[in-house]
Amino acid sequence: MVFTNADPDTFAEHRDRFVRRVLGHGRGRGARVPRRALEELLDFKYGEFNEGGDGLLARWQVDDVAALMLHWLPEGGRPAPRVAEVRAALDAWLRFLDDRGLLDRRSDPRAELLDAVDELAEPYRKAVADPAEHRVGAYLHRLMTELGYDVDDPDQVAEFEERTESGEIPLDDEILTAVAEGEAVGLKPLLAGPGRAGYSWQAPRLPSDSEREAAIEAAPAVARLRARSEGGLPEDPDEVWETAFAEVSGTVAAALDLDEESFADVFGLAPDEFAVAPLTALFIESAPLSVALLVETVAVLGERIGLGGTLDDVEQARFTTAVGLVLGELEKLGAVEQEPSGEDADPLDEPAYRLTPLGVAKAFDELTFEGYRIREFDELMAEDAEVLLERAATGKTFGEADLDAWIAARGPAAAVRELVAVARRTDDCTHRAAVRAVTAERAAEARPVYEELRDDPGFGAQARSWLFDAGFLKESDLRAGDLPWVMLDNVAALARLDLLDAEHLAEMPLRVGGASLFDLALSLRHPEARFLLTWFGEKHPDAGVRRAARTALHRLTGDGARRP
Repeated sequence: MVFTNADPDTFAEHRDRFVRRVLGHGRGRGARVPRRALEELLDFKYGEFNEGGDGLLARWQVDDVAALMLHWLPEGGRPAPRVAEVRAALDAWLRFLDDRGLLDRRSDPRAELLDAVDELAEPYRKAVADPAEHRVGAYLHRLMTELGYDVDDPDQVAEFEERTESGEIPLDDEILTAVAEGEAVGLKPLLAGPGRAGYSWQAPRLPSDSEREAAIEAAPAVARLRARSEGGLPEDPDEVWETAFAEVSGTVAAALDLDEESFADVFGLAPDEFAVAPLTALFIESAPLSVALLVETVAVLGERIGLGGTLDDVEQARFTTAVGLVLGELEKLGAVEQEPSGEDADPLDEPAYRLTPLGVAKAFDELTFEGYRIREFDELMAEDAEVLLERAATGKTFGEADLDAWIAARGPAAAVRELVAVARRTDDCTHRAAVRAVTAERAAEARPVYEELRDDPGFGAQARSWLFDAGFLKESDLRAGDLPWVMLDNVAALARLDLLDAEHLAEMPLRVGGASLFDLALSLRHPEARFLLTWFGEKHPDAGVRRAARTALHRLTGDGARRP
């Protein structure tokens, strides 16, 4: 039920399973479930990078319903479902989750969620009937909020309208036209939904007010300003720092002899956006980056190159100079620092930069202002095991570190029990592989949990294999198929994470105990059999292996077609 990091193909595969099961569940209750509305609902909750749901399919709150009905469905490319269909699909999904004990405890009550659908029915119909007017209204709603108006206060709404009509608050006709036509302009609407980005990035530990103030006063640029000002600067450190940060863009543009318009023409970003770009890039990547990688990232943000593209020599030099100037100013402000070189580092290597706590806080503020919903560290530590596993299963360093911190906070004995419970109920092989690896590092705490599950009908093979690998069982205690089942599961996890390159495949044995890897996938009825056979049939470098995998896949699909 957790898809914050899952790729679209993985989600699509699981969505089809969910839809079939919910339709069957509805038939069992004598209820008709509108299939297309259910598909739209699940697509919304999976979300996109920066809009829609958060990837937590079992967690529903009233804000999700608002984002679904006042942004996602009206902006869809095909005719939007009727209100009754939306309501029936949501009701069916919530009942399905609740009846199976899968509904997230953080969800709002089902009655409140369905009431929200009813309350939004009329605005939804209007949005679907006139999407252009709805987009403009959503844009003005966001603009009012950014200007500090309370959109729920009629007097403040009237004041905003008066100021726009008089021209005191200018509204650009070209921008309004672009908004009406559905082009991406400015900040996203408030009701667009958070998207998955902020849930898959690092969960920052933000400095306290006192830590932030101390870091600001220690920044070289602020210390120099204090020394020269003779008491003329504000006492508030945040105000001083923000003033100094605002000057970075002008300093860099002046050093390049560019005004604001020509700067944007050259780099694709306004000077103030360019000054922030290295901070947000370092935050999103969550790892030190070299100047070359930062240059590439900033060029992508400015749409001067696409992902994986390259700059020509002149542009490369220009961007490298500009990014270097920004990094120099950010260092003076205490927002970035150079990563210390290791003992074996080449002295000719270019430096790598990382965020300081002050830089993390600034990047967090900037991304939050842009509409990203970023989960903070303490919030992540209160999450369930599924969320931590989904992050750790991607192999990102911060995901693994966060899972270690979560385990330490709960206590290893309690944490491994929760993790093994996830491995029992998940249908994601990457999650199962992550649990096996994490519990192997905590064998003493995990052993009694796996011992309890040695004879479990659905999990016994995994439990016995884990105990054997950890040295707690003899080979004679295993049953036929135990080790091959887990081996297949691990291979599937590596394939899904794109970790099986040509070298790994060349070294991988395709026969185990005299049996073909593909025959084992069929005979053991491994849940990843179809994926594995498809993957090997398309991607293995050996034509003979590809042919054998496709033959086995044909047998699998033929058997499936014959079974009722």
